[in-house]
Amino acid sequence: MKTIKYNDFLDKVHGGWYAKCLGGAAGAPVEGIKKIIDINDFTEIYNPDLPNDDLDIQLLWLEVLETKGAHINSCDLADAWLEKCWYPFSEYGYFVKNYKRGIKPPYSGVINNSFFKEGMGCPIRSEIWGFISVGNPALAAQYAYMDATLDHADNSVYAEQFLAAVESMAFFENDMEKLFKIGLEYIPNSCKLAKCISMVTELYKNNNDWRIVRETVLRHFGHPDFSNVTQNLGFVAIALLYGKNDIRRTINIALKCGYDADCTCASAASVVGIIQGYTALGEDICELINDYFVVGIDVQRPSNSIKELASDTCAAALRVPNDEVLFLDVPSEFEQIQKPTEFKGFELEQVTEDGLRREKEKLKPICWEVYGPFFEPLEKETDTNYPSPHGEGCTLPPLECMVNNAVCLEKEYIDERGVEKLEPFCVIEAYEDLIPLEDSIQTEGQMCCYLKTDITVEADMTAWIVIGNTDGFKVLNNGEVVIARDEIRYWTPYNNFELINLKKGTNRIVLKLLRRTERLKFSIGFRMYDGSHWHRSHWHIDMP
Repeated sequence: MKTIKYNDFLDKVHGGWYAKCLGGAAGAPVEGIKKIIDINDFTEIYNPDLPNDDLDIQLLWLEVLETKGAHINSCDLADAWLEKCWYPFSEYGYFVKNYKRGIKPPYSGVINNSFFKEGMGCPIRSEIWGFISVGNPALAAQYAYMDATLDHADNSVYAEQFLAAVESMAFFENDMEKLFKIGLEYIPNSCKLAKCISMVTELYKNNNDWRIVRETVLRHFGHPDFSNVTQNLGFVAIALLYGKNDIRRTINIALKCGYDADCTCASAASVVGIIQGYTALGEDICELINDYFVVGIDVQRPSNSIKELASDTCAAALRVPNDEVLFLDVPSEFEQIQKPTEFKGFELEQVTEDGLRREKEKLKPICWEVYGPFFEPLEKETDTNYPSPHGEGCTLPPLECMVNNAVCLEKEYIDERGVEKLEPFCVIEAYEDLIPLEDSIQTEGQMCCYLKTDITVEADMTAWIVIGNTDGFKVLNNGEVVIARDEIRYWTPYNNFELINLKKGTNRIVLKLLRRTERLKFSIGFRMYDGSHWHRSHWHIDMP
C-alpha cells in the first residue's frame, strides 16, 4: 500500500487544479487554430477571466460527489448536467438530446453522435477522478468511463481513462514514460489512442524535435475537427515528454501545437501541477492567477478560491474507499469522515449491438418517403484534338460518358412542390439526424433523390435547421425553398445552417439530395431559436 501525507496530497491537488486553470487560460485565446502558434510565451496572451468547460463540469462532478458520496453512477452525473449545465455544444448537445429522449449512458454518447463522439469534451474532465482515486489508477479509470460515456465513445473514453490513470499515479511517480505506461494499461492496446501515445514516446526517445513529432501525429492521426481526441492527446503527450516537468515549458509546447489548445494546455499542465505540487511551481507561475477560478455554469461553490477547491477535493477523496493508499497525518476535522461500506468498484455497462438496437427502439423514428433515384446519361463532346478511342468512322460518345451518369441541382426531376402525387420508392425510418439513405438505395453512381416528411408543431415558430451534407441539396418547407447549396463537401453535421419558419399545424419538408461521388451522407436537425447562434442553442427533442 502506498502512503501519502495529507498536506502533501493537498499541495499536489492544489497544484493540479491551479495548473488546470492556468493551462486553460493560456490556450483559450487561440482555441481552434489548426497551425503552429507563433508565440514566445503563453503569458503574452493568457486570459484567466474566461470560464472554461474543462473546469466547469468537474466542479459539477465534485458537487455530485459531495451530495451523493463515492458510489455514484452515470445517471447521477447526467441528471446534474441537465439541471445545472447549459452547454449545448457539439457532443454535449447530442448527449442532452439523447438523454432527454430516454437514451441512457453509455449509449447517450454513441447515438446520433458519429462525428463528435471522439472529441476532447470528456478527456478534459479527467482530473477529478485522478484526484479522488489517488494512487488507484484502476478506480480512476472506472470513474472516467462512467463520466466519458455520457457524451463520448471509443478513443475519447480511452483518453479520459488514460489521463485519469496517469493523474492518479502522478502523486507518486514523476517519470513521464512510466506514467504513460501505467495509463496505457487501462485502454485497449490496439486503439488509435494507444498507438498514438506509443508513437510519440518512441519518437521522443529517438531525440526527434517536437515539431517533427507534431507533424507525424497529424500525418498518422489527423482529423479535420480541431477537437478530435487522438491528435490532441498526441499533443498532450508531446508537451509532457518535451516539457520535462517544467510547467512553463509544458504549457508553451502544448500551446504552440495549436488545435484544441485550451484543452491540451490544461490537461498537460495539470499532470505537471500534480507532480510538482503548488509550492514547487515557483513564484513567477503562482502569481499569474490570484487564487480564483471563473465558473460558466450554475454551480455554486462556497468560494471561487482554487486553494479551497483543492481542500474540498481532498475531503471528497477521503470519502472514497481506496485500498491502494493510506493517508497520513490527516487533520482532526477530517477524522470523522466515514467511507461508505461494501464498495467494491462499479459494474460498468459496455456498448453492444443489441444494446444499441434496444436504445434506439426507445425513439420514435422520423419517416422519410423517398422518390427516385433519378439520373441521366452524362453528355460531353468528343475532344477532336486527340485520336478517337473508337476507331475510324465511329460516332460513339466519349469513354467517360459511357461509365458516368449526371445529375444537377437546377433540374427538377419531378414536381418538387407536389411530390405527394407520386408513389414513393420506399420509406426510410431515421433514428438519428443522419438519414440512412444508402441502406435503401442500391443504385450506384450519380443520382438525385427526393425525401419527404411532415412536421407538426403546436404554434408558429422559428427554428434553426443544421445540415450535414456531402453533395448538393435543397430544402423546401411547404413548397418554398429554405436553403440550397450546390457543393461537394466532407460530411460533418455542421456544414450548413439556416432559419426556418414553421406554421402551426403540419409542415411539409422536402429534401432534394444529389450524389455525384461514391457516397451520399445527409443529416438534418432542428435547434431552438431565441436570437442566439445555433451553436449556443439546444436541439429540439420533440421534432425531427
